[in-house]
Amino acid sequence: MRAEFVDPHGPYWNATIDQIGALLHAGQNPTLFPYHFLQVVLPKLGGHIVWLVENDTRVGVGFLFPRHRLRRPGETEPPAPPIGTRAFTLRYHAVREAGAVTPALAAAATAAVAAQLDCPHITFYDPSAPDHTYSGSTQVIQNVDLGRPYADEAAQIPALHQRIWGSPPEYLYPADIHSDQFAAGTSLVARVDGRLVGFLFGFFKFDGPPLPADWETRFRGALRLESQTMGVHPDYRGMRIGNLLKRMQAEQARQAGIAIVNWTADPLQFANAALNFGLLRAVAFHHYPDFYPFRNELNRVPASRFALTWLVESARVRDVPLTGARTLILDLGQHPHIRRVNDGWWHVDFTADSDLIAVEIPADWTALQQRAIEEAMRWRDATDRLFAHYVGSRPGQYVITGVATDGDRRYLLGQRVHDGLWEHLGHVDPQPKD
Repeated sequence: MRAEFVDPHGPYWNATIDQIGALLHAGQNPTLFPYHFLQVVLPKLGGHIVWLVENDTRVGVGFLFPRHRLRRPGETEPPAPPIGTRAFTLRYHAVREAGAVTPALAAAATAAVAAQLDCPHITFYDPSAPDHTYSGSTQVIQNVDLGRPYADEAAQIPALHQRIWGSPPEYLYPADIHSDQFAAGTSLVARVDGRLVGFLFGFFKFDGPPLPADWETRFRGALRLESQTMGVHPDYRGMRIGNLLKRMQAEQARQAGIAIVNWTADPLQFANAALNFGLLRAVAFHHYPDFYPFRNELNRVPASRFALTWLVESARVRDVPLTGARTLILDLGQHPHIRRVNDGWWHVDFTADSDLIAVEIPADWTALQQRAIEEAMRWRDATDRLFAHYVGSRPGQYVITGVATDGDRRYLLGQRVHDGLWEHLGHVDPQPKD
């Protein structure tokens, strides 16, 4: 058997993913990852897509996910590779009826991929295997029970995902990613009165968006965590479940020796911004216009995103109490020195050079997309241009670090880049409070 890697930068990347979707019956195959994830996210994780070929016939397709060297209790796998060694999970799908997974096939596929990658640490994984295990756990914090999902809860997560976003089946993530064998970077659920009401999952990642100053070395940027999707049932919002899920994720990351958690977020969703910047103390200095190709009920216009960086070992993150912390939302009316760089979508200013700027965003982005799609398109275009101009990590650009309001209006706050800012944002307390 041989492995043929697909080039994510080649002209046939999207067409190949379409072909794979057709072969694996996308929409009817609950073990297949969403198209937009395979197209956009998997390469950014440092993952790969590979054809497995036998006798000049493609017998399978593999999705390679970065894998952490640490093992969970109870896992019966070969010894973990040394720290710093890259390892992968080979998620295998047969592309013909005769392609049943056997130990011999698993060994041949693993060997073929290892030879091509020059990486001996490949863990074969069959998403359709009947013997997956789920190490559920519980921890009650303020009437919310948090932990890894049990098997029945993992099976419920796609339906909850669909309930929150109204996504079609082909946009849902497989339930088996929460298994011990797949060993995702994050697999968490929230329960209230025994009901599954929230979830958070993510993946290990090699490298990521470039880091400023000395952060690459200080925070071990070669291995990070990509926090992919978090959802909370609409009936249970307001209980800070999202905050609790993220804080548990941060603790799990620290225990695994990971200091950087990344995720993407729509910059125009103020409630998310209040959580990400005002409570979790994440920062953003990368902006990706029209990042995802999908459209759904919450994304009816081009899906632009911030790439957020969360330094889970930094003092400004760890000093926030687990419970009772207040979301920092500045009253912009009390701070006339902060330069506003736009007045809605109809007036934008590209001349600001002050230490602090405020970028206005819609007060209710989701409702606006439902109510006035043309106005929503104008907001997206105007803010995309503002973020492209102002947001970045070079001296004179701005890092998004906070949120503000002025009456009914909503804002993101940016701080101008200088060496002292990176030192402040990345300061580590030698004796953290938590």
